[in-house]
Amino acid sequence: MIVRRIAAVAVVALGLALGAIGGRATGLHLGCEIGSLDVTGTLLRVPVALSAASDALLAMLADQGLPPGELTEIGADFDLAIADVAAQLSAIPTLLPIPLLGGGVEIPLPWVVIDGIRLSGGMLDTAIVRGVADLAGVLIPDPLLDEEIDLGSETARFTIDLDLSTWAVSLEAVKRVDLFLVAIGLSAGVDYASSAVVIDIGREVPAEWAGGVDAALAALHLGDLRWSTFAAHVGVRLELGLPFLRLYADVRLVQPLAEWVGWWDLRSGGLAGSVGVVIRF
Repeated sequence: MIVRRIAAVAVVALGLALGAIGGRATGLHLGCEIGSLDVTGTLLRVPVALSAASDALLAMLADQGLPPGELTEIGADFDLAIADVAAQLSAIPTLLPIPLLGGGVEIPLPWVVIDGIRLSGGMLDTAIVRGVADLAGVLIPDPLLDEEIDLGSETARFTIDLDLSTWAVSLEAVKRVDLFLVAIGLSAGVDYASSAVVIDIGREVPAEWAGGVDAALAALHLGDLRWSTFAAHVGVRLELGLPFLRLYADVRLVQPLAEWVGWWDLRSGGLAGSVGVVIRF
C-alpha cells in the first residue's frame, strides 16, 4: 500500500514541478480516458471459486442430514452448472475496455527533443455510472438484485449491490508535428492506475443455513476484486481541427512495471487510449 501511494504521489509531484518550470499551459484536454483490463487469469478462477462455494453448500446440507443419494444428485447438478459456466466464459474477450471521465493539461518545455509534458488522468465510480445512465434514460436497480428464494417451509432473501472505484494518472513527454488543421503527436511516459470493486451481499437466511452460506460466500473471494499498476507507455495522437480547438484520439501501448492484484488476478491490459477535445491557448 505504501509503495502504491508513493508511486502515485511521485507522478503527480513530478508533473507539478515540471509545470512550475515550464510556465503557462498550452493545452487543456477534456474527454474520455480508456484503459484496459486483462481478465485472462480471472476467467480461469471462476470455476475454481464456484466449485469451492458448491462444496461449502454441500457440506452444509450434509450437516443438516440430507441423504447421501440426494447430496450426490445436487453435487452433479452443481458440476453441470459450473461446466456450463466455464464453457460460456470461453466466448468472453480477455481484454476489456474501461472508460474513465478525465482530462489533462499540457505544459510547454523549451527543449529540442520534446515539445512539452502532459499530465492527464481520469476516474470512474458507481455514482458516475448511475448519473450517466440516468441521463441516457436507463434505470439501474438499487440494489442491483433483490431476490427471495423459496426453501419449502422457509424462505431466504438476498440483495446484491456493487460499488466501483477506479482512477488513473499519466505523465508523458510529448513531441508534436503541427500542420495547421492536423497534428500528430508522439508520447512516452509513466502511468499509475488503481481500481477496486466492492460487492455487498445482504442476506436473510434460516439460522441453520447461515454458516454454510457464509462459507460459500467466503469461497468466492469477493473482497479481492482489486488491481493496481505502475506502468510505462508509448503512444501516438491524432488531432483534427483549428489550432485552438481540436478533436483528438490517441492510442498507447502499456508495459506494466509493477502490479498489485487480489485473488481474482485482475490486471491492467497492454492497451490504453483517449478521445476528446483539446483547447490550445
